[in-house]
Amino acid sequence: MKSLFKNGELINVSEQAPSPSKDFVNLIVTMKEVIWRYWKINPQCLKSDVSIAPSENRQSHEDFPHDLDMHSEVKRVFGANMLVYVKQLCLGHFDYFVRLSNPLQILIMSYMELEDIASLSQTNKHFHELCNSEQLWEHIVESHCDTITPEMKLFAGEVGWKHVFFTNKLQLRAQMRRHQNRGLFSSASDEQ
Repeated sequence: MKSLFKNGELINVSEQAPSPSKDFVNLIVTMKEVIWRYWKINPQCLKSDVSIAPSENRQSHEDFPHDLDMHSEVKRVFGANMLVYVKQLCLGHFDYFVRLSNPLQILIMSYMELEDIASLSQTNKHFHELCNSEQLWEHIVESHCDTITPEMKLFAGEVGWKHVFFTNKLQLRAQMRRHQNRGLFSSASDEQ
């Protein structure tokens, strides 16, 4: 399982603490522990000869759910959703799919049933955007159609691949013909 994550890290995020603070925070969740690093920023640290080491708090996955001080700091800097996410990771609830890159998620989703894509699109904003993305629907059309003509690609560029997928073949041909005729008509009027 360690090879799935860079350096065995499930999360590695950094953020400046909320205003008015200028302090810097790094939160790392590994397979075994939660690490909270905190750099206190003040005018003294701006001097070239001063080196400031971060303060560090390490908690095992078993101890983190009971450390209320660390909870309040994670929530203050990264928000309530991140705190819930870290708690879930400590309980062993890993979400591998959401950690993948968008292109890889889209490729995997292109093999899903349409009902599953519809359900996934209702889970959150990120998946709603991916499930309605042109890249996903282009993959789906390519996997379901025997041939994709240059005219079809041009038409899909204007109306969208999702529209192309849900239009039956006869309607699609008629719409593409109308689209081409409009294109020819507009290009002929541009020449005059």
